[in-house]
Amino acid sequence: MGYMDIFKFSQEEIRDLIISTLAIALIFAWYGRGIPHLDSWFGILFLISIFTVGSGFILHELAHRTVARHFGALSEFKAWYEGLAIALVLKIILGFTFIAPGAVYIYKDYLTSKENGLISLAGPLTNILLAFVFYMLHIPLISDLGFNVNLYLAAFNMIPVYPLDGSKIISWNPLVWGIISIPLFLWVLGLFNINLF
Repeated sequence: MGYMDIFKFSQEEIRDLIISTLAIALIFAWYGRGIPHLDSWFGILFLISIFTVGSGFILHELAHRTVARHFGALSEFKAWYEGLAIALVLKIILGFTFIAPGAVYIYKDYLTSKENGLISLAGPLTNILLAFVFYMLHIPLISDLGFNVNLYLAAFNMIPVYPLDGSKIISWNPLVWGIISIPLFLWVLGLFNINLF
């Protein structure tokens, strides 16, 4: 696989990335339950959600994809349309936010424990980096949402339970897992605070 193939997208993959990003942004911009009120405030929240939440989910998946391709694996993002439909139904009926937009599917005869660990680590590290990019922006609401959502995404994915990223990282290198996950878990529990403003 050539260097440029790492960044090559099929038309189906581009479609799935766009649909997943828009669906994620819609669900996060949609407060309460029932059908959302399509007013100017909803439009503003939708755009902010595309920028903050959508970027967090999609760039997390693309990081897995890129590192997997670096190791010679075939990898492609595929939307989980059933999961997106369930998310919309739960939002309408219960007002509950559930996100399962899809995943990167990786195909290779054999991945070493280290390769699998590094592929898995790429997603949470991307979210941590994005969180601090939003932190540095210092734009109310955008910075707050982008920072918090990305750190929560990183922390959730570092839980060492299969199929989450943490299970593959801890199998490869428990020290790396601890260095990344423990501060995240402390932050989620409110034992480690970072003030935005």
